[in-house]
Amino acid sequence: MTLHPRSRSLLFVSLSSLLLTACDGTGEPTADAAVPEMALGCGRGFAFPEVTWLTSSVGMAPGATREVALQLARDCTSGAPVELSASAPGVVGFPATVEIPVNFDRALVPLEGLAEGTVTLTARMFHAPSGDEQVATVEVVVAPAAIPACAGAADGMVSPGSALRVASGSLAGAAITLPEGAARADRYHVDPFAATIGCGEDAVPEGYRALGPPVTFGPTYARLPREIPLSVPIRMLALPPGAHRGHVEVAYRGPRDAAARIVPIASPVFAGGAADGTLTFEVPRFGTYQAVVSTSAPERRSRRFSFRGILGFSMGGSGSGRIGFGNPERFDFVAPLGGPTDWTFMLEHIRTYHLGGFCTEAERQADPDGCAAGASVDRTPPTWHRHEHAQTFEHWWFEDGNEGNSTFRRRDYMEIFRDLATMFGNPNSDRSASPSEPSITPPGIPDSERARSEAERCADGAQLVIPPFDGEPTDPASGTAGHGFFDDEYNPDGRYPVITFCDGSDVPGDIGLWDPSGANRHPIEVALAVDVNANGRRDPGEPVIRNGREPFEDFGLDGVPSEREVSADGTPYHPVENPDPAGDDFDFQYNPTGTERNWTRDTPDGDPCNAAGEAFLDVGLDGVAGTRQLAAAHGLPAGGFDLGEGNGCWDRATGAQRMIDSSPRTMVERMPMASLRDTDLFGDGGIRDLFNWVVMSDVTTAGWVSRGLPLRYFNGYPALHMDGRPELTYGDVPWDEIGRFTMIRYGSIDEEPRFIRAGDGGHVGTVQQLIDRFRSGLAVMGARWPDGDRRREVEDRVCSEGDREGCGYVNSFVMQFTASTGRTGPVSVVLPPGYFFEHNRERRYPVAYFLHGYGMTPEDLVAIGLLMFEAMNSPRVGSSRRLPKMILVFPDGRCRNDECLNGTFYTDAPDNVPGGAQMQTFMLDLMDYMDREYRTRAPESFEVLE
Repeated sequence: MTLHPRSRSLLFVSLSSLLLTACDGTGEPTADAAVPEMALGCGRGFAFPEVTWLTSSVGMAPGATREVALQLARDCTSGAPVELSASAPGVVGFPATVEIPVNFDRALVPLEGLAEGTVTLTARMFHAPSGDEQVATVEVVVAPAAIPACAGAADGMVSPGSALRVASGSLAGAAITLPEGAARADRYHVDPFAATIGCGEDAVPEGYRALGPPVTFGPTYARLPREIPLSVPIRMLALPPGAHRGHVEVAYRGPRDAAARIVPIASPVFAGGAADGTLTFEVPRFGTYQAVVSTSAPERRSRRFSFRGILGFSMGGSGSGRIGFGNPERFDFVAPLGGPTDWTFMLEHIRTYHLGGFCTEAERQADPDGCAAGASVDRTPPTWHRHEHAQTFEHWWFEDGNEGNSTFRRRDYMEIFRDLATMFGNPNSDRSASPSEPSITPPGIPDSERARSEAERCADGAQLVIPPFDGEPTDPASGTAGHGFFDDEYNPDGRYPVITFCDGSDVPGDIGLWDPSGANRHPIEVALAVDVNANGRRDPGEPVIRNGREPFEDFGLDGVPSEREVSADGTPYHPVENPDPAGDDFDFQYNPTGTERNWTRDTPDGDPCNAAGEAFLDVGLDGVAGTRQLAAAHGLPAGGFDLGEGNGCWDRATGAQRMIDSSPRTMVERMPMASLRDTDLFGDGGIRDLFNWVVMSDVTTAGWVSRGLPLRYFNGYPALHMDGRPELTYGDVPWDEIGRFTMIRYGSIDEEPRFIRAGDGGHVGTVQQLIDRFRSGLAVMGARWPDGDRRREVEDRVCSEGDREGCGYVNSFVMQFTASTGRTGPVSVVLPPGYFFEHNRERRYPVAYFLHGYGMTPEDLVAIGLLMFEAMNSPRVGSSRRLPKMILVFPDGRCRNDECLNGTFYTDAPDNVPGGAQMQTFMLDLMDYMDREYRTRAPESFEVLE
């Protein structure tokens, strides 16, 4: 139930309000009555358009060339000659005039550096019939590309709301800024500190060249609980011809690093002149930073475009990532907008927090009353990542009162867990040793239990019971088969009965807080509880078993935890000044290949059966040595509930491994580089998302960073402009410059409470964030597909089935599609403006597939398609900024018949699940059908400059 009625209303109100602002209902622009008719000279019904340069300063070295874009506010129907002049001769070469093509809005002006100097270049447009004139200026700097020697420094206290800045020298403009919000007493608090800024040791990695001096920000060991802005000097005129802001990267060297490395940074803002500008970015660590560019940038190459993109929300985000990166030959762009995209992290988070907070048996023996009081976050470890939410099984995290957040109640979690187990296999345990048997219920619980109704399963006294162990205390393999469910944490000697149980009731006014006195009529199905008091039901504090993997030590390949490590220079561990002496801690941004604290057992070759690597206990999934197995194996008898003991391998539950293997991050780490380079990423996650999607997205990006690809983060959609503006105008975003591998963290840690209540950074986001999410996902695809059709089709409009008589055709409809498996489901389709017009009968179109969220239907997203139809035909922006025409397809992802409950997660269920949905197959079959029945564009290769 990703979107409840309240959240669905938010979606449709948001889309409807935006549609109303897109045009006046006629498809034609409305003339401003205050503008005289004679002044309406360029663009039907509009006043003479404003002309602007797309940068305030451009530069190059003497003898070098550069292009700068000149743009009209709208297309000009008659063409627009532009006269150019410079404030002084002999500094820069340029054409006397440029022509903006008819029905277009942009021209590239070639410049050549002639001699050192700075001039103002003026573009002038004159409209003779009206006498109107438009003028725009840009600074042009011609100077040596060499980076000046480093000079300048600053030191002093930095407090919330203040900055430390270098005033002079080549480091002028270098700065540390601490936002006012750091003063709040919350998880993002930063105390005032003594800071320094000075010249650092050169931090240019091999294969790069400097764009500015190295700047060391101190204290160099500092790691902050929030990202803060740092500014470094940058000489943009030193970029090679054809390069732009998207080619700028940042090199980093830590206080004990032997070599510099490229790190992705967040929210770059480029300011100042081409010779003396600044690059401001947000990072959580101090150290030495330097703006650099690859010596191979820009690269000209041939790229094959399939002219297909895939994106989706939440469950659809997971599906788009899995299908997109699992079939890279079919897609140019993948845009997972939230969703579980790295199950290695997510499974450990679920284990630690969603299923956590209980006393171990040793703790229960020491404090029985305290343990019986309920689960507590005091028994969970501190969260490791920014924005990660601590929680327990009895109180799942949710910001109550947030109107814009999608509402997931405990009963919704129950259904999600059950659907995940159905579609992947139970990640929490294996029911059978036979791969042909379903593994959805836990071991000891027959699969037939799923066929009983919820009312039957949750009736008083209906819970299934696995009796306590009745054998010899020193021999866990003795006793009666089918007795004694062992668990190393909560039932190490099997003394307690283990039961199925039901849940699903929230405390009124506190979504996610378990109400033990409520009805609790929703089976958990995928997990068992330890019935400590043997009363046949799960009571507060009675733990839920989590047997998804064998125990191991996540200390890295060196086998030593950070607390016992020593740096290469002999510096011992210190929790603040040297928290990772060996440099092997996983960090998605700074150390994506780190093997300590990365939630998996590492070996030198990746083989889980390799004895070398992190230490583990080969005791099976129950964590207890010598227990009966699901099937007799390795000298242990059958009749128990354990799997994997004594096989010499580190084991995960089969469902868990299947989830991990199909995660986008895992696939990206294994994908051939040629395929990876041809598949762009545009993802997002909300910082207050109840499912930690922003953390999920951050961790997922480690796949790209570990492959050396230039990834960028943007803290909020407006940051895509890279100029500091507070709101997003998607048509003005420099999509070619934001980076081909991009992740957005929407929501602000310093937002006002009223906007947080409206959903800032939530699962859906505020109204504006929701709009920004889906519009940007399609805009980035449309902006990069070459040779797109951006012409206006003035006479067309949205025509549904009820408009067939007036339009003569239908371009927005829902059809029933049947896949090769026989599975049938609805699919919504929106065809682009002009699709049925005679002059377009030979034209073919790209296709964007948009996957809906959990509990939704394809029909729920038709409003998005209608909005995008208007964006493909809008008169309010020029052609270069208009969304190019594409076919929009919204596939079905709901459970149909008895496939599951509410959501398929767009994957093919294991073969051992009777009637399991085959949704990746459904999706790929749908793509083939669309190619047969509609004018979709065939793959084609183009020369690109990247």
